[in-house]
Amino acid sequence: MARFIKRNWMWMVMAATVVVAGPLLARSSGETARQRSLDTLTEIMDLVQKDTTEPPTPRQLTHATIQGMLHTLDPHSNYMDESEFKLLREEQKGSFFGIGAIIQQHDEGIAIISPMKGGPAERIGVRSGDVIKEIDGTSTEGMSSNTALQKLRGEKGTLVEIAVQRGGIAELLRFSISRAEVPTNSVYYSFMLNPTTGFILIKDFGETTSDEFEKAVVTLKKQGMKQLILDLRGDGGGVLDAAIGICRQLLGSDQLIVSQKGRDGREENQTRTSKGSQLDPFPLVILINRGTASASEIVTGAVQDHDRGLVVGQTSWGKGLVQSVLTINRSRGLTLTTARYYTPSGRNIQRDYSHGLDDYYNPDDEKDPKPQGPAFKTDLGRTVFGGGGINPDYVLPSLRFDEFMVDLRFRHQAFFRFAVHEKEQFGIKAGEHADDAVLNRFRAWALDQKLTITDKDWEANLGAMQEQLSIEMQNVAFGIEAGFKVLCEKDPAILKALEVMPEAESLVQKKQLLRQDAPTTVAATR
Repeated sequence: MARFIKRNWMWMVMAATVVVAGPLLARSSGETARQRSLDTLTEIMDLVQKDTTEPPTPRQLTHATIQGMLHTLDPHSNYMDESEFKLLREEQKGSFFGIGAIIQQHDEGIAIISPMKGGPAERIGVRSGDVIKEIDGTSTEGMSSNTALQKLRGEKGTLVEIAVQRGGIAELLRFSISRAEVPTNSVYYSFMLNPTTGFILIKDFGETTSDEFEKAVVTLKKQGMKQLILDLRGDGGGVLDAAIGICRQLLGSDQLIVSQKGRDGREENQTRTSKGSQLDPFPLVILINRGTASASEIVTGAVQDHDRGLVVGQTSWGKGLVQSVLTINRSRGLTLTTARYYTPSGRNIQRDYSHGLDDYYNPDDEKDPKPQGPAFKTDLGRTVFGGGGINPDYVLPSLRFDEFMVDLRFRHQAFFRFAVHEKEQFGIKAGEHADDAVLNRFRAWALDQKLTITDKDWEANLGAMQEQLSIEMQNVAFGIEAGFKVLCEKDPAILKALEVMPEAESLVQKKQLLRQDAPTTVAATR
């Protein structure tokens, strides 16, 4: 650990000194400054451990010191301890060893939202709606979802003991589950929205994402897909190569995907599609929002700059920095920003972080940000902007729940809990939506649970409650994809994507004509 800190401090000090002085002087002054900084750091750490009222452990102090140093560089350079680094590697590889269940923090414990089909939890009899009260004898009261996740994961074949509360049964049910490999597919949903429109949702970018996407497209084409909606909302990115792999499937021959420049801006590395590759000309619309970042912005930016498709939603996060993942002592890791990336038109879409991390991580999103930065041109001459994220071609307002709905849905888990109750008492049919009878039963159940629903709240939120009940009923009865399909029926972004799909088709046709006449040249204008 000490060698790691010294190397970084030496690099920062020397980098600042070499510009001013010759090699020999720089080395001398750099060494002196480095030693002076380390002496100060050591003295402060000793004073903290000696005199503070609640002294941290050396491990905690070292971790905080490293993080503080890294966060002076940029928001995305980060140090990971053993558990954080292990979780990152599992997400990148696309699998882990666990019980195979989607969980969520609950007032009464950790709720099983849905066991994964064919996973260890489903095979042994765990159900949607079960609330985990104990994990290996430890109470889950007040336990976060992330903490529970770490306890449920482990080495392949090892046992984890859980005790669950199930509706209608007084005693806790106890299960001994053998951990097995659970795939964490990046392509979370892939199905036909209508006879000609395919839908693919990618939740993150890992080592298997490009292959998963290719297989999903092939499968959807067999089902009649002529056009595609690609949902990247809430996709925080991940492995760069995965984004490049998807772009190579979507773009035409010898097209620029992304370029990277080092911090000094001199070294540039360009990544292009293969020469001679054939464009698959199905119309494409990409959905994005403020949670769309990093690798998902690379895909979106390349599609937009090359007029391969249209973009619908809200302005993306705005992460144009590239991190290299470095391993420390085999079990810990460091993500260090080593370059900036640029879209094919020349845009760097990194959002300003000069006002501090609080402002950066909690942006004011009351309304969609206006385009910032210099203007650039797409292949067909459309104007796009750099700075502050990817701006959609069609901007939609952010969806905001009424406070009453937030309270019912998230604080009380009312819709999910009632759906479990409804399934046990009356059964749920595939595709069934909440009708007046279900709504009446829900209100009676809510009263029994001592949930306050005034007549005013009921009337104002009747449609939203009916939709949430329909979604959760399908979730608990047939899995989360069934519930998500119900959500899609009234999703404003999906409805807008279907509306503008003819324009996306027109872009593809214009682009094909352009490439027949002359090689594509992407021009940047300031």
